[in-house]
Amino acid sequence: MDKLAVVVLAAGLGKRMGKDLPKVILKTRERPLIQHVLTTANSLNPERIVVVVGHKRELVEETVSSGASEGLYPKEKIRYALQSSQKGTGDAVKAALPELEGFVGTVVILYGDVPITRVETLRSLIERHHADKATLSLVVLHSDQFTAYGRILRDDSGHVSRIVELKDCSPLQVGIRELNPGIYAVDSSFLAPAVSELKNENAQKEYYLTDIVQRAAEEGQSISSIITADAGEVQGVNTPVDLEVVNRILRERQVLNLVNNGVIIEDSASLYLDSEVKIASGCVVGPQVQIRGKSSLKTGVKIEGCALIIDSEIEEEATIKFSCRIESSKIGKETQIGPFAHLRAGTILGEDVKVGNFVETKQAVLHNGAKASHLSYLGDCEVGKESNIGAGVITCNYDGVNKHRTKIGENAFIGSDTCLVAPVSVGDGALIGAGSVITKDVPKDALGLSRAPQTIREEWAAKRRESLKKS
Repeated sequence: MDKLAVVVLAAGLGKRMGKDLPKVILKTRERPLIQHVLTTANSLNPERIVVVVGHKRELVEETVSSGASEGLYPKEKIRYALQSSQKGTGDAVKAALPELEGFVGTVVILYGDVPITRVETLRSLIERHHADKATLSLVVLHSDQFTAYGRILRDDSGHVSRIVELKDCSPLQVGIRELNPGIYAVDSSFLAPAVSELKNENAQKEYYLTDIVQRAAEEGQSISSIITADAGEVQGVNTPVDLEVVNRILRERQVLNLVNNGVIIEDSASLYLDSEVKIASGCVVGPQVQIRGKSSLKTGVKIEGCALIIDSEIEEEATIKFSCRIESSKIGKETQIGPFAHLRAGTILGEDVKVGNFVETKQAVLHNGAKASHLSYLGDCEVGKESNIGAGVITCNYDGVNKHRTKIGENAFIGSDTCLVAPVSVGDGALIGAGSVITKDVPKDALGLSRAPQTIREEWAAKRRESLKKS
C-alpha cells in the first residue's frame, strides 16, 4: 500500500463562536476539536501529519503539543505550515506543500473543526482510493437536509465531474442532495500542481480546494468516492449550536457503546456522562442520572435514579438508591446508599455498609458492615466494623476554628440523638445511650450515658389544665 500523509486545515478564525480564539482549540465535552482530528488522523498510521495554522498559531500549536503529551498521537509526526491570510481551502492546502516535499503517496485532507469523523470511514475512503487506482477520492454525503456544503455534479455517465460551492450554485443546483463534506484522498503527484494553479474566479474570490475535482475530471483522471448517510460524522463546528450538536453525538456514541457492552440504561435521554466515566457490564442506571469526572462503576452496580456522582469509585454490586449526591468518595462491594443521602468529599465506605436516608458524610471512613440508617451527620470520623449509628447522631467536628476527628470502634452501638463532641473516641463494643452528649472517651465494652435525671410529677398536667381554665 502507498505511503500516507494527512493535511489538517486548522487556520480558521472562529468568529461565529463568539471568541477571538482559533476555532480548532475550542473544546467538545471531551477535548479540543483539533485533538479529536489528530487522534483520528494518527489512527490511519500516516508518515506525517501537516497542520495548517494561521490566526494565533501559537495557541493551536500549544493545544496540539498538549495532546501529544497526553499520548493521543506522536509529536514527531506533526509538522506545521502557515497560511498567513485566509484565502480559501485551496490556499490552505497550497501552504502545506513545502511540508509535503519529498513525500510520494496518498494525501488525506481533513479539517480541524470536523472532530468526529469515524476512523472506519477514512479507512474505507483510502481502501476505495487504492482499489480503484484513483487520482482523487472523496466522501459523499447523501442528505435530504439543507446544508451549506457544496453540491456534487456528475456527468452523463454518473462520474463526478465537479463540485459547486453553495454560494455559486444555481437554484436548480441548490436542490442537489449529493453533498461534499470536503474530505479527500489525493495522489501527491496530482495535488501539488492542482492546488498551485487554482484560480479565485468565484463569488467569494477564494481559492477553492473543490476546483481540483473539476481539473481531475477534465484531465481524464480517475475519481472515486464512498457514500455516507451519517451527517453527524462530518459535522463541522462553526457556531455554538454546531458544538452542541457535536457534543450530543459524542454523548450518544458513548451511551451506545455502554449498551453494547452490557450496561442497562433505563432512560438514555436523561443520562449525562463525562467522557472519562467508566461503567462495567452488568450495571443498571436509572433515569435522571449524572455521572461526572473520573467516576467508575464496577460490575453489578445499580443506580435507581436521580443521582449525581462526581469523581467517585463504586465497587461491585453496590446500590445507589433514589436521589443521592456522591462526590470524591469510594464505595465498597454490596454497600447501599440512600435514598436521599449525601456523601461529601473524602468518604470511604467498606463492604456491606449501609448509609441510609438523609445521612450526610464528610471525610468519613465506615468499615465493613457499619450502618447509619437515617438522619445522621458523620463528619471527620472513623466507624469500625459492624458498628451501628442510630437516628439523629451527630459528630460535632468543628469548634469554630479547627476540625477534629471522632473514632468509633468495632461492634459499637451509638444510640439515637447522640452528639459526639470531637476529639473523642468510643471503644470496641461500647454502647452509648440515646440522647447523650459524649465529650470524653468511652472505653471498650462500656456504657456511655449523659442524660439529666427524669422527673415525674403525678397529676401535674391535669392540675395545670384546670388552673388555665380558671384564669
